[in-house]
Amino acid sequence: MKAAIIDAAGAAPHYDDFAEPEPAEGEQIMRVVGAGIHPVVRGMASGRHYGSEGTYPLVPGVDGVAIGDDGVARYTGFIRAPWGTMAGRVAARFGVPLPEGADPVAVAGGMNPGMSSWLPLTARTGEVDALGTVLVVGATGMAGRIAVQNALALGANRVVGVGRDPERLAEVGALGGVSVALADGPDAIARALDGTEPSVVLDFAWGEPAELVWQALSRRGLHDDTADIAYVQIGTMAGPTAALPGALLRSRNIVVRGAGAGSTPVAEIMKQLPGFMQRIADGEVVVPVRAFGLAQVADAWAYQGPERAVVVP
Repeated sequence: MKAAIIDAAGAAPHYDDFAEPEPAEGEQIMRVVGAGIHPVVRGMASGRHYGSEGTYPLVPGVDGVAIGDDGVARYTGFIRAPWGTMAGRVAARFGVPLPEGADPVAVAGGMNPGMSSWLPLTARTGEVDALGTVLVVGATGMAGRIAVQNALALGANRVVGVGRDPERLAEVGALGGVSVALADGPDAIARALDGTEPSVVLDFAWGEPAELVWQALSRRGLHDDTADIAYVQIGTMAGPTAALPGALLRSRNIVVRGAGAGSTPVAEIMKQLPGFMQRIADGEVVVPVRAFGLAQVADAWAYQGPERAVVVP
């Protein structure tokens, strides 16, 4: 079959023939409709991501929309290496039917970045009376911009988005959030919070941006902290490590945890997929995508625009 193929760690994909997927027990062959090029796809393909098996050559792609023998379009993922979703066909373990009227390309491009915030946000709604203020670190990326929409859809009354790109920061404002430029420093973040404490911080950046946010959240004094902050580490686009001040952990009622494959049970991910997919179908969450043919996968891989690149076999 035709597929996008990566021959070695760090290499870009090329379009060529690859072995047909071999279905194991419980898997079925499905024809791929679209597969997004997400940061995790690049990380897995390069071997840097903790989920990478380091086997080459491989077909990149962690999820997508595909059609089985019954003609029903389904969202699918968790494909066994060395196969991935950027190919004509996959051997899929599961498939969640798309809601009526859903754009399969938008679903293929939006489920991975959108679920990265949907899961911790819905979990947090079960821990607090109301989301109140939500702080999004790395709000100018695709996942961050969807996170702003998700937080508002789940009842947050204030969403503060922190990022670098001025043009995309303006989009955060257009989505209903309060935008803050990282270059303006921790004082600007504190001002944007406007005297409120975030019930949850969604961090897609880590590195220096996380350190600036921790400065903004710092406090002095020995009185009881009335806040209840969940700091959720989701991505490392700005760096793999960050220096977390011990004083912050001692002085604030704050919990730092991660959200991702491994730390979030598969059963919980599966449970939440239909609800978030419906949000995309209804247009409540807008996912800007740009489609590329499978033969143009090299161009799709190099694309750096504001939309999510989706390979459409």
